[in-house]
Amino acid sequence: MKVKNRKVKNLLEKYRQISLLGKTEAVLGWDLRVNLPKKGVEGRAAQIAHLTKIITEKWLDPEFKKLVEDTKLSGLKPEEKAILRNLRHAGKFYFKVPKEIIVEFSETTTRATVVWDEARKKDKFSEFLPHLKKLIKLNQIIAGHIGYRDNPYDALLDLYEPDLTAIECKKIFGKLQPELTKILKKIMKSKNYSEKSYLVEGELDYPKDAQEQLCFFVLRRMGYDLEAGRMDDISPSHPFTSELGRFDVRITNRYNVKDFREGLMVAMHEAGHGLYEQGVKEEYSATPLEGGVSLGIHESQSRFWENQVGRSFEFMKFITPIFQAFFPGQLSEVGAETLFSLFNQVRPSFIRTEADEVTYNLHIALRFELEEKMVNGKIKATDLPEIWRVKMKRYLGVTPKTDREGVLQDVHWSTAPMGYFPTYTLGNLYAAQFTREMQKELNLEDLAERGELGTILSWLRANIHQHGGLYRSDELIKKVTGKPLNPQHFLDYINKKYSKIYNLK
Repeated sequence: MKVKNRKVKNLLEKYRQISLLGKTEAVLGWDLRVNLPKKGVEGRAAQIAHLTKIITEKWLDPEFKKLVEDTKLSGLKPEEKAILRNLRHAGKFYFKVPKEIIVEFSETTTRATVVWDEARKKDKFSEFLPHLKKLIKLNQIIAGHIGYRDNPYDALLDLYEPDLTAIECKKIFGKLQPELTKILKKIMKSKNYSEKSYLVEGELDYPKDAQEQLCFFVLRRMGYDLEAGRMDDISPSHPFTSELGRFDVRITNRYNVKDFREGLMVAMHEAGHGLYEQGVKEEYSATPLEGGVSLGIHESQSRFWENQVGRSFEFMKFITPIFQAFFPGQLSEVGAETLFSLFNQVRPSFIRTEADEVTYNLHIALRFELEEKMVNGKIKATDLPEIWRVKMKRYLGVTPKTDREGVLQDVHWSTAPMGYFPTYTLGNLYAAQFTREMQKELNLEDLAERGELGTILSWLRANIHQHGGLYRSDELIKKVTGKPLNPQHFLDYINKKYSKIYNLK
């Protein structure tokens, strides 16, 4: 990337050191969740904390900080302006939060991640509780240092989706929740509604090795570069994607031998993240323009591949013979129509990552409400399991019997500042609006049915991926679709698709 401005050149030279250290820290984080032996946790916490300290010191370098804060935007090229904008946004965390708090948070999350994983396996919230209490306090401290106008939670939301506020989230969920609840009630009264299927809740087994090979087949069709990435099994832990550079984007998966749907949907979801990172302009590597523009946009790419493609009837027609080849004894007599219904089965459930498209955002609404109240001191961590059960009953009509099904199911509170969850819903909204625009140029259904996913990827690369962090999320949605984000596109998509599946009036 050609940069003419001398101050921006100096910024990029210094930032490359931050980028390199950040990627090194990310490798340690990936290894923590994929390979690390249990007794290595304390050592890894110290290693990551030390790297975090060095990275923070690089951000606080007086010359670098002065360049970020004082360089004028006037006369800069669009890319140079975007570099400065992104540095100033990221810098709010490092410039305003004391270094010792940043290091303490890093050390705490490293330990908490492992403790959460064990607590979930053993269904013992009490083991994770002390760590969660500390993390809530640290989130409050971080929000206070970053600063906010009305709500400390706004400071945390902004870390993931610039300028997003709790008020805006409440407006979005206020529009979505009543409509989704109404659709859900109609579906549950439909003659087509079924809670169970012998294919995934009976005596049939789907060997993990076969599921994994099927996922690799689909990843290749999607265009995920396995020479610039990898997929690892972390069953039964929470899947994730690690961006270690444009040519090193790693995804993880988990498999359920009783339900072949889970592994494929996770693979397509995480590959959506990976494809975004692999598609950013190479010249943006090691600059503030590498990577996705925001977590909302990032999530739109994973949700698009998982839902608009992976759960479409056309893709089911393509993938059905593949399923039959991998699982001949289980699925040889099962047609595309049956698989389409199975992959789009609506049923209120406990686990967010396994939720259908209709109920998914209700899970997010619940988590947003809890986070916002925890950060504001209106909910105590000790009371979370019971509050979770009450709200699950209210939002989804089901009551978790265990903490594994309830408050312990998501890893996010142990890994990063709060404020992450609303970006999942934003991702669904962005995905629906992007898809609507894509369909004006491509026959998405025909491409999915023929398995020509590379053409779909090319559209995403040209319109979204290549830009990396050049545009803000509100700018990008307008650039691609000509209009600001509108939740109605998602509701229209859900109504049309599920009214047809469940024969709703």
